[in-house]
Amino acid sequence: MIPALTDHLVLELTTQLPGPYCAMLLADLGASVIKVEPPGGDPLRRFPPAFASVNRGKRNIVIDLKKEAGGEVMRRLVRRADVVLEGFRPGVAGRLGVDYPSVKHLNPAIVYCSISGFGQEGPYRNRAGHDINYLAIGGLLGRGDPPAVPPVLISDLSSGLYAALAVSAALMHRTATGEGRFIDLSMTDCILSWMALDIATAAQEPNAARQQFLGDIPHYGVFETSDGRHISLGIVHEDHFWTRLCDVLGLEDWRDWSSGKRLNRAAAIQGKLQAVFATDSCHEWDRRLREADVPCAPIYNLDELTDDPYIQYRNPFYSLEASDQSASRQVKAPYRTDAPEAEAPLPPPVLGENTRQVLSQSGYDDGEIDRLIQQGAVHESHNGEK
Repeated sequence: MIPALTDHLVLELTTQLPGPYCAMLLADLGASVIKVEPPGGDPLRRFPPAFASVNRGKRNIVIDLKKEAGGEVMRRLVRRADVVLEGFRPGVAGRLGVDYPSVKHLNPAIVYCSISGFGQEGPYRNRAGHDINYLAIGGLLGRGDPPAVPPVLISDLSSGLYAALAVSAALMHRTATGEGRFIDLSMTDCILSWMALDIATAAQEPNAARQQFLGDIPHYGVFETSDGRHISLGIVHEDHFWTRLCDVLGLEDWRDWSSGKRLNRAAAIQGKLQAVFATDSCHEWDRRLREADVPCAPIYNLDELTDDPYIQYRNPFYSLEASDQSASRQVKAPYRTDAPEAEAPLPPPVLGENTRQVLSQSGYDDGEIDRLIQQGAVHESHNGEK
């Protein structure tokens, strides 16, 4: 962990994936994160593995913002916070009293980040959407032929990543100037950012918009092997990789072909590669190509990842046990440093697990906390702390 955000308090008022993923990344950087959930909880809790994957490192409080006493609890938390992260549709935060003007009035130096599908203003601000819709309008789905649903929720996770980057930069700015910031993050804009290479290429070559990027390169793709598995081949334009491939596959007559000639004969090359790769196993081709220093990799199912030497060496997985004894498989932050390895983060919180602790740290005494619980302004869990 890089503890750059130690002593920063983040209030996370988000559900599903984008905001929780952002808050988890900030927690991985040392921030103290309080996940504020409504009485019904984050809908992602209906999918425990998914919820656990983006909610480690956080404490949890349940607040009913529709009750006046709940609103007062929230206002007290806001005064303590460095960051407020919300993911409501535009206008909802205002109705709940946690919009940027209200929060800034209480805490002028706050860094406030709103994550929404289409931004806080504009013709689509109130348009309903989910990951696939932002991929569609951002142009990513249109790059498929035909368009297909990706296996990963790209806009959800990319927007969480961009939000964490923007919040971190805003906190640096605040440290230098004392000024807070409002961040309007559109999930569709995040997809446009990821499409920057394609957009720039299409602006110069309109026909490129109808082609898969690198899709016309015959030695960049996926090939089936004799055991029914698949291997990926990653030669783009490099002549030295091509000659090594030809040496391994017994294509001596083709080894001196230039990149241009290979593109002109793409169909023949791809057909030949398919035929040759079908003659031996994925493991054997991976071994032979790696020994020849040709870019390749076997294609794994998720349950095969831990068998790979790279995964075993990097050791990116670990388990956390929550207070209700549920265990979750976690993926470490993808960076490594020369600092000693940090202690394991807090496990994904049970709904209302830290309600009493958070309220106590905000100045409430036990009697006040009991009254807030009795009023339904806040809720507590019977699995975690009381």
